[in-house]
Amino acid sequence: MTETQLFPFVRTVEVTSIRSDGLAIHVEAKDDERAELAKLFGIPAIAQLEADFSFTKKGPRVHVTGEVWGSFTQTCVLTLEPFESAFREVIDLFFDEDPAKAMEIRPEEEAPDPIIDGIIDLGAVAAEFTALALDPYPRKPGAVFEFKDKNDEEIVKPSAFGALATLKSQD
Repeated sequence: MTETQLFPFVRTVEVTSIRSDGLAIHVEAKDDERAELAKLFGIPAIAQLEADFSFTKKGPRVHVTGEVWGSFTQTCVLTLEPFESAFREVIDLFFDEDPAKAMEIRPEEEAPDPIIDGIIDLGAVAAEFTALALDPYPRKPGAVFEFKDKNDEEIVKPSAFGALATLKSQD
């Protein structure tokens, strides 16, 4: 993806559309969007990617809560076989028109994400939380690491019965 290309999964909401009683939105990635995200994340495939968002607005600040869920294919670091993983991530974010000013007012809180040109991109939020769900060292269920060096010889400790068997065979 070059700088001139758009992000593969875009779902925008205008902050002005958030009513005083809030707003709820469901988003779902299409086949081509999931394929592009899989390439971006370096995984074989994303089979499902959906999210539910709830918005509340107070002044220039927007609180976004919800969940992102779906499934993707990863490659096992032990067997190099592909396998499916399901995920579910909880969303709890704040956005602000002026994050620097928000930090001056509430320095004890985590910095909010910026609202850019009056828009919040839900696709980018869903993709970010999907990326967080990826295991950096994925293991297929049941895969076990077993290492045996060809140069290592198995050391057999002599037993008392083994010594007696040797004496008996000498007779």
